[in-house]
Amino acid sequence: MGVGAPVPEYDAVRRQLSRYERGLYFELGRARERGETAEKGWVRQFALVTGKGARVLDSARSDGRGTRGVERKSGRINEREALRQLERERSGLSSGQLTHSRWETVAGEKIPATVHDEMQAMARDFPGRFHHEMVSRADALRAIRMGRSLASKQLELVRIHELDRADRARKRLERIREIAREREAEQRSRDQAVAWQRQREAAQRVAESARQAREAARNGKHLPMTGREAADLLIVNRPTPGIASPHRQPPSPERTGRGRDERGRDRGIQCER
Repeated sequence: MGVGAPVPEYDAVRRQLSRYERGLYFELGRARERGETAEKGWVRQFALVTGKGARVLDSARSDGRGTRGVERKSGRINEREALRQLERERSGLSSGQLTHSRWETVAGEKIPATVHDEMQAMARDFPGRFHHEMVSRADALRAIRMGRSLASKQLELVRIHELDRADRARKRLERIREIAREREAEQRSRDQAVAWQRQREAAQRVAESARQAREAARNGKHLPMTGREAADLLIVNRPTPGIASPHRQPPSPERTGRGRDERGRDRGIQCER
């Protein structure tokens, strides 16, 4: 069978695929057949910035100080797009950024005359560096089938990777929550220790105030309650941190400030004892 001989199955298979799938499977299959693997330094969709703009190569690898690239087209060629790509490749080949370029098209697929002429001109202008290869439809069909198989395997690997990544993310989240709970518990413990210390210090000051009040009373004097003493009484009467507050009856309106002073000092006496 000749290079351009009809292969009905090729067209049938392509009709079952989206435009994106046609190009992707053809690229993957041909790259595998040509040995363009990651282990050998090849990458897909490499952007090469030329004097005419960025040129995204289907397959590429470093070649000395430049880049070796491949462009693959499994169907009809878009004239405007192809001419723009060739213009940028010509710029890259002239500057040395692009050391070699190979275009692969499928036999029987239409190539606009302007594109065909430009490829021939570039082959003349850059001998040994620009090459146009015509792939038979039978070889193209084999490449698409291989590419679909490779894509399916890669998708499965991606799914496994995504599941593993999701599981690791879940475990990280659980650990973060656990650390947050531990830190909250540590902070509560520190807060309780600080509150207990403040209560002890306040109780000691209240006891000292009560002692001074008793001594003043024996001498027939009355010491008014200071703001500090009032604050200390509030601290002493607060519920112990970590223990539920007991229900207390609200103070009756008739209780005077002096009564509170006396009761507060009475508590101080108890604390002192």
